[in-house]
Amino acid sequence: MTRVGARAFALCWAGLALGSALGGCAATEKLTSSASGVGSSFGNLLAFGTTTPGPAPAPAGAAERPLQCPTIEVLDGTASYRTYAGADQTNENVRYQFSMGDVARECTHSGKDLLIKVGVEGRVLLGPAGSPGSFTVPVRIAVRHDGDGKVAAAKFFQVPATIASGEDATGFQVVSDPIAVPFVTSSADDDYTILVGFDAGTKPTAAASDGKKARRHGAKPRDASAAPQG
Repeated sequence: MTRVGARAFALCWAGLALGSALGGCAATEKLTSSASGVGSSFGNLLAFGTTTPGPAPAPAGAAERPLQCPTIEVLDGTASYRTYAGADQTNENVRYQFSMGDVARECTHSGKDLLIKVGVEGRVLLGPAGSPGSFTVPVRIAVRHDGDGKVAAAKFFQVPATIASGEDATGFQVVSDPIAVPFVTSSADDDYTILVGFDAGTKPTAAASDGKKARRHGAKPRDASAAPQG
């Protein structure tokens, strides 16, 4: 990732925060999720708080139109993120590389609100210049109103992750509290889009290290192993 690229990522998120149209930051890469977010152990954790839920309850109103949860997309260019040791952004200077994995969402209608719970899983790889330790992964989740292209709600998470001594990779996971946006119709997938990505405007924070060098369903996000340019 070049410095220009990192700046572009930050501008994309900044544009969302200001309510501007996505334009060149349009999300074109999709991460898979079922209509309810259920169907995998991660989806079950999101919807039911356990990976082995009991039988799903019967619908409260059989005649009521099923709620269609918004699609999840990864903001263009934010499916992976690298941190470097020093200003020279080469493969040899990579400290950590983050990549998006599975995502899921679960929606409910409550009064005037649509409540959206979003989960994101990912992977952290240790680069040649990195060391095992604890740090945070910057993840942002936003809900865009598709009618005007403005952000209806956004959440930022600093997700803790630890690469143990002798290991070169770890996973991370975050599940949001319900994000409330105005309910428009039961076809919420036509009203909103959920956007996820690494927020390059906030640098990951290394908490500690032991000083030893160690070395998604649906359409795939940008290849996290691609060499940075520049």
